[in-house]
Amino acid sequence: MENEDETPKEPPYGAEYAKSNRASCKGCKQLISQGELRMAVRFPSRFFDGMQENWHHFECFWKKARKNDINEASIRGMEWLKWEDQERIRARITELKESDDSAYTPKAAVMKIEHAKSGSSKCYKCKNSIAKGDLRVSSKASFYHLECFHSLGIFQKSAEDLNGYNDLSSDEQKRLDELFPKATQTPAEEGIKRKNEISGTETPTSKRMKSDGEDKEQTEALKKQSELLWNTRIALRENLDSSEMEELLQANGNFKPKKGGAEAMLDKLVDFVVFGVPQPCPQCNGPLNYSTTTHSYKCYGTLSEYTRCLYTTRTPERRPFFIPKQMKSGNKFLKTLKTALLPARLYPAAALTEEIILKSKAFKSLNTAERSTNQKSGASGSKKLVEKHGFVVDPRCEVADECHVYLDPKTKRPWQANLSVVDISRGKNSYYKLQIVKEDFGSNFYLFRAWGRVGTVIGGTKTDDYGTDIEECTDEFKRLFEEKSLNTWESYIAGNFKKNPSGMDIVEVDFADRKENQTQKLDIGASKSRLPRPVKELLSMIFDVNAFTNTLRELDIDLTKMPLGRLSRSHVLKAYKVLTELQQILERKEDGKAQPTSRGVFVDFTNRFYTLIPHATGLKSPPILDNLNVLKEKCGMLDNLLEIEIAYNLLKSEEKEPKDKDAFDLHYEKLNCKMEILEQNSQEFSLIKKYVEVGHAPTHGVQLEIINVLKIERELEMKRFKRDIGNLHLLWHGSRLSNYVGILSQGLRIAPSEAPVTGYMFGKGIYLADMVSKSANYCYVINGEGLLLLCEVALGEIQEEKDAKELRKPKKGKHSVKGVGGTVPNPSEFEQLDGATVPCGKPIKSGAEGHSLLYNEFIVYDEAQIRLKYLVRVKIKNTPLL
Repeated sequence: MENEDETPKEPPYGAEYAKSNRASCKGCKQLISQGELRMAVRFPSRFFDGMQENWHHFECFWKKARKNDINEASIRGMEWLKWEDQERIRARITELKESDDSAYTPKAAVMKIEHAKSGSSKCYKCKNSIAKGDLRVSSKASFYHLECFHSLGIFQKSAEDLNGYNDLSSDEQKRLDELFPKATQTPAEEGIKRKNEISGTETPTSKRMKSDGEDKEQTEALKKQSELLWNTRIALRENLDSSEMEELLQANGNFKPKKGGAEAMLDKLVDFVVFGVPQPCPQCNGPLNYSTTTHSYKCYGTLSEYTRCLYTTRTPERRPFFIPKQMKSGNKFLKTLKTALLPARLYPAAALTEEIILKSKAFKSLNTAERSTNQKSGASGSKKLVEKHGFVVDPRCEVADECHVYLDPKTKRPWQANLSVVDISRGKNSYYKLQIVKEDFGSNFYLFRAWGRVGTVIGGTKTDDYGTDIEECTDEFKRLFEEKSLNTWESYIAGNFKKNPSGMDIVEVDFADRKENQTQKLDIGASKSRLPRPVKELLSMIFDVNAFTNTLRELDIDLTKMPLGRLSRSHVLKAYKVLTELQQILERKEDGKAQPTSRGVFVDFTNRFYTLIPHATGLKSPPILDNLNVLKEKCGMLDNLLEIEIAYNLLKSEEKEPKDKDAFDLHYEKLNCKMEILEQNSQEFSLIKKYVEVGHAPTHGVQLEIINVLKIERELEMKRFKRDIGNLHLLWHGSRLSNYVGILSQGLRIAPSEAPVTGYMFGKGIYLADMVSKSANYCYVINGEGLLLLCEVALGEIQEEKDAKELRKPKKGKHSVKGVGGTVPNPSEFEQLDGATVPCGKPIKSGAEGHSLLYNEFIVYDEAQIRLKYLVRVKIKNTPLL
C-alpha cells in the first residue's frame, strides 16, 4: 500500500499502559495505577481542537462496550501492547461478537472449570440448561457447556490453565486435554520470553479474526513479532535515558515527538531496532514513522508551508539502525545491541480488513464536544463589542469592561494577533488569539488568549494579570506568538512573516472596529431626515449589519471567534490568488488531455484557502477544493466579502462626522448616489412594470411584485459612461442585499485581477440579463423582498457565444459578449426608453441551434460601458432556485 489516502479516520478507542497514577477512570472514578492496562474512549475535545482520551480501567471499559460498536482496527495503540494483553482485548471483542444482545458485556477475564451446582444455569452460547453435575466453564456471570465453550475458540491455552483443572478426576482431565491440548513452542519463542515475566498469569486469549490468508503460522509470527517489540521496548527503556533516545533518533534522520515524552520516542526506536530505519519518503524526502492510527508508515514531511505530506506505506524500504561510535563507547548496552531482528513488519488481519468504527455509541455520554456544537459560536456574541481608542477588547476577556487594547508607544500598533490553521489531513480548523489590554483608569496590564475550533464553542480562554510589568507581559506575548506561528513578533511587525509548515498563519484584519451604535438598525420613526420614506427604507435595508452577518454565516464564515467581517482587502485578494492557482491545476492539460493531480496538491490548496478565510464547519472538516464547481462557489463568496468590506469601511468613515447629524443623511451622503422616487403613474414606471411582468422565464418558479422604483444616478458614472459605443440596452442585474452598499457607492465592478477566470461563465466581466426572473435568482430573499438593478448598457458590437468560454475580453472590433439562450424575449415587442432598447417581450424560442444556455446573458468587460439607472424593490413570493 503506497498512496495518498483519504483523510485518516481517528479511531474512537485507545489502549496503553498508564504513564502515571494521576488519571482517574471515567467509569468508577477511581485512580488508574501506573503501568496498568487502560482503555480509552476518544472523542473530540470541548477544550481544544483535537481528540480527547477518556481513560477507563480495563474491566470498567468492557462493562459499557456494546456489540458491533468496537473492533480491533478501531483501537489505537494495540500494536504496542504485550501479546497477552492484545489477546485479552481480542477475547472481549470476540465475546461481544458471539453475543445476541447488543448491550451484552463480557464479565470475566478468568476462566474456571467446575461441576454445575444445580440444573438452573444456562449455557450462554446455546441457551440450554446445564445439567447438575455436568462440567461447565464459568466466566464470572456467564456459563458454557464444555463443548459450546470449545466451539467459541476464545481459549487457546492448555486445559491446565483453567482454574479448577486440578480438582477434576483423571478422566475429566483427559477429556479437557483432548479439547485444549498444550501449545508447542519453538526454542526461538522460548528465548524471547522475558526472564522476569511472571509465569502462570491467567489472561484469556482470543480466536484470531482470520482473513483468507491468515492461519496459525501467521498468528505465531505475529506473536513472535509482538513479543520482540515488547522486550526491545523494555530493554531500551531500562538502558537509555531521554537524551540518549533523542540523540539516537537524530542520528537516524528522525526527530523527538512534540508530545508523549520518552514513551513516544521509544515507539520510534523500537520499530527502528527491530525492523530497521524506514528510508525517507519518496515524494518529499520526509521521515516515515509507524502510525497506530492508520496501521501503516506515515510521512511526517511537508508538501508546502501549509500541508503535510500524505504518503503512507506498509512496506517501506529500510536501512540499518545506526548507533554513533561515541554512544557505543559510553553505553555497554548499545555496544552489544542486536538490530534488524525481523525482515518486515507483519499486520493483523483486522488492520487490513476491518473498517474503523467512526465513533462510539455506547460511550456517547462522554462526547460533550458534539453536544456543544449544537450551540453555535455566536452564543458568546450576545456580549456587546465595546470599542475604545479604535479597537475592541475581546468580550471573553475577564477585564474587558475596564480595559482597552494596549497600543505600542513607538509603532502605534495594537498588541493583538489572530492566528489560524486548517489541515484537513488532520481534521484541524483552529484559531488562536492574543491581546494585551491595559486598564482604562490604572496602570495594570493583562494578557488575554483564546483558542479553539473555528465556528464552535470548543476551546478556552485565559486572562493573566501582569500588574504594571509591561515588559514581562510583552515578553510572554512574544513567546506565545512565536510558539504558535514559529515566527517572531518582530519579524511580523517588520512585514517579514513567513508561514511555517508546523505553525499557524496570521489572519490580517482591519483592527479599527466600528462603534457599537453603528451596528444598530436605523430607526425610520425617530429620524428627522427629509429624505423620502422609500429612500429611508432602502437605506435601512442595505446598511443593516445583521444582513452582512447573515450573509457571512450563510457562507459558513464565523464572525465571533475571528473578526472575518473585517478582513482586510489585501487578505481577501490573497485568497483569490489561491483559487487562481487552483484553477491552473484543474485545467492543466497535456496533448489535449486533463492531467491527474495528487490528492496532496488539492489538500494544500484547501489548507491555504481556509487558513486565509477560516470557515465555521463545526466538527466536520471544510470541504476539499478539488473541482471547478467548488472553485466557482468560493469565488462568489470572496466577491461578497469584498462588497461587505466596502460597506464596513463606509460605516467606519462616519465616525468623524458630526454626532448630531441624522444617520440616514450620513448614509445617503456616503453612497454618493442620487435617488428619486419614480411616480407610479409615469411612463417609465409603466414600462418597467411591463418588463417585470413579462420577463419571467418558464423554468423560474418565482413571482415578482414591484414595491417601488428609485431612479438613481452616480455622478462618476455619468462622466465616464461610453454612450457613444451605441446599441444601448436596459438590462437586469441581481445581487445579495449585503452587496448593495458597495454597488451603489462604487458601481458594478469587474472581479479583481487576482480572481480566477474560471469562476465565471464567460470570464471576468459584469453579467446582465434580459429576463428579470434570471437576475432575481441572485437576490437571496430577505423578509420576502429583494432588490434588482436596471442598468443602461452600451453593448456596441456584440460577440455571440453558444457555450461557456473563458474570455478575457471580446474579439477585436467587438464590445460585449452575448451568451445566446434557447428562450429569449420576443424582439417584436421591444420598446425604447431614452434611446435605449428595453427587451420587454414575452418569452419565445430563439431558434438558435447548438446552444447550452437556457436564457440570454450579456457581459461587458469595461466598467465604463454600464451605468446604474433604476433600483427596483420587489416582493418575491417564492424563493428562486438557482
